Amino acid sequence: MVSGKYSALTGAVSREQCMANIAANLANVNTVGYKKASASFESLLAGARQRGEAKGINYTRIRENLAEFSPGPIIETGNPLDMAIPDDGLFKVQGPQGILYTRRGDFVLDQDGTLQTSNGLPVLDESNGLITVPDSSTSRITVNSLGEVAVIDAEGNSSTAGTVGVVTVDDTSKLKRETDTTFSLAADGRETVVEAPRLVIGSIETSNVNMTEEMTRMIDSLRTFETYHKVLKSYSDLSQKQDELGSLG
Repeated sequence: MVSGKYSALTGAVSREQCMANIAANLANVNTVGYKKASASFESLLAGARQRGEAKGINYTRIRENLAEFSPGPIIETGNPLDMAIPDDGLFKVQGPQGILYTRRGDFVLDQDGTLQTSNGLPVLDESNGLITVPDSSTSRITVNSLGEVAVIDAEGNSSTAGTVGVVTVDDTSKLKRETDTTFSLAADGRETVVEAPRLVIGSIETSNVNMTEEMTRMIDSLRTFETYHKVLKSYSDLSQKQDELGSLG
């Protein structure tokens, strides 16, 4: 009976973790470039060990939390610094501890003319350098689909300030979710520079979270959690009855 209790307990804990994922997804349904989180379940014991040691009782847990990199809807903003990647690819930004990756493309210029994300992370070029626009207050800025940032001065002269770096990662499971919409790449992960990214300028990619789908998942997970809770209560009641019977005589 104890095995059954712990099986129900591990199931309840897993569903609670799944609910936390869903809550994070719903909280970021309007976050630019956000990639929804999904949970991958696994059995703690398998095959002969499950039949033998666990007597057929299945113990489960969250194997890993994955980010789904399916594209989100692209909406037009009219801001010349906003960029969206229509295909596979990631922007590179400078994080506090090193290079990070993101699909968030609502870029701005800071007071020094450095291109950065709206949450303050500098955007990197193809060589991991910063992109700085000189005299940004008096120049007109244009960006083409290759990510080339050009500056046009008052006389109409054009000069390139830099090219926004876009890369693909050979295995997205090597990407670890960090703060906001950023990811870090594991040491054994490999990136490849996209030579012609075909960026959509003046547009941003919104979150790929489907609110209706997440609400359905939330209701299903909540009901499953309640079922596990009822099972645990039943085991608790049975244990109490056993204790009462054991004290007779």
